[in-house]
Amino acid sequence: MSARLDPVLAGRIGEALTAAEVLGERRAEGETYTRIQTDLVVEVLAGSGRHGTLTVTRMR
Repeated sequence: MSARLDPVLAGRIGEALTAAEVLGERRAEGETYTRIQTDLVVEVLAGSGRHGTLTVTRMR
């Protein structure tokens, strides 16, 4: 589970992913995943507890 992204950060990540070169698709466990080429790095904090959570702190 992940906390909701800040709208500005979500927009920046969306722009970076949309501009990325698509390398292909893959299916795993009934889901289709798109493989991309990008230099995007997203830093997250992993929380602990009953339900593990991820909080995005920044992207570069």
